[in-house]
Formats: sequence, structure tokens, C-alpha cells
Amino acid sequence: MRTLLLSLFLLFVSACGGGGGGSTTSVMPPPVDADPGGLWFGTVTYDDQTFEELVGITTSDGRFTLISLDTFGPDTFGQYIGMLTVNGTDATGLGSAYAAPGTTWDNGSTVLEISITAVINEQTTMSGSWTASSGETGSFELDYDSDYERDSSLVLLEGVWYVYDDILNPVLTLTVDAGGAFTAQNNLGCQSLGQISIIDASFNVYGWDVAISNCLIDGDYSGFAVLGNLDTGDPANSQNNVVLVSMSNDLRALLLPLER
Repeated sequence: MRTLLLSLFLLFVSACGGGGGGSTTSVMPPPVDADPGGLWFGTVTYDDQTFEELVGITTSDGRFTLISLDTFGPDTFGQYIGMLTVNGTDATGLGSAYAAPGTTWDNGSTVLEISITAVINEQTTMSGSWTASSGETGSFELDYDSDYERDSSLVLLEGVWYVYDDILNPVLTLTVDAGGAFTAQNNLGCQSLGQISIIDASFNVYGWDVAISNCLIDGDYSGFAVLGNLDTGDPANSQNNVVLVSMSNDLRALLLPLER
């Protein structure tokens, strides 16, 4: 499930010499850049050698979102969002590290600049290190998950979705139409108007754009959504019934765990 090796092919070019003799020369093709796209699961390690679970969402054009769980205590998260450039299997990236809503990093900032260096074994592993503008550093190790290879379709997202609190009361309701347009409102009065889009129909990552109004987190946001399965005990209702949404702007990043 987690292993798909990138195949490299050698191109042999024959060159004939004069004078009754000949020679054959093999020519290596240009290096093939690894496709960074995928869903990834693993750990992030910090300077003090503590570590947390890490979820990664990346696209073939190099956009990345890394979500670290429990960064600021139980049930909190930090997000690392930016762009990767790949050369062979080596990748470098720049982006922003977002503190969980209502929290700050150690230096009091809510958003830090980060740089990333990584090695990508296409659709197998991704590992590397990161440095924040605050001077903090760390490393990460991720394994590929083949759920990325599910076809995407707006039809699969059509319907009504909810975010629940800890006692399973709905705190946000989001309704998606057949074309991917959606509206949403939470129990604080925040209103959302947005659009889901297909990035590549062969892969299980969707584009997510939304304008949020009438609350403290007003603004335009963009990001990714990933469709998944949550076992409810009823096989008929355990497919395509959860969506993880990561979205951000210059000020903050938000994470929505949506359920049918």
C-alpha cells in the first residue's frame, strides 16, 4: 500500500565510426524529478527531541501542507504551508508556520517563516529538516499513503457536512452543490461562501477557496481538502463520509474536520 518505486530508463544511443571500426556509447538521460504529490503520515521532531504525529498533503506542482498534532497541547495543531521545488529526489521549500487559532509560537508570533530541505522517494517516503525564522529547527519523517491515488470527483462531495464538538453537537454546517460551490455557517454566526475544485482527477486532493464573513476570522482563504472513510459500523455509510480541510491566508490557518 505504501510502496511504489519510481522506474528510471536508460536511453542507449549507438554511434558508428569510420575506417571499418565502430563504437557504441551509452548516454544517460537527464535526471527525472520526483513527483512530490501525495498523502503522508509520520512524525516531526523538535529541538528538544520531543516529537508529534505529522500529516502531509502535497501536490505534483509542489504545494504542501504539513499538519502537526498536539503542538500546543491536546487536540491542538500547527500547520506548515508553502511551496516545494524538486531537483531529482532533492526538494527545497519556503513557507509559513501557523500557530493554532488562539495560540502563539514561543516568540509570541502567530506566523513564522520556514524553510525546508527534503529527500523524496516518489510515492514511498519523504524526509528532511526545517528551520523557522525564530531560529528553531527540527526534522520530519513521512511515509506515503496510497489513499492519494483515489480518483477525485465533485459528485463525491455533494451534500451536507458538519463539524462536531467534543460531545457531538454540530457547531458548523456546510452544504455543497453538484458543481462544488458551498455555503456554511457556524454557531457563532460566521458565514462562508466558497468553491471546491478538482486539481487532478486521478488523485484525492481537492482545491478549496472560501470567503469567510461576519466573524473574527473574516477573510479570503485557500487550501486543500482530502476525502476519506470513517468506519461507522454500517458499511453502507462508511465510505466518503469525512473531509479534512486545510486553508490559510497571510494571517492564519484553519483546519476543518467535516463529517456527513
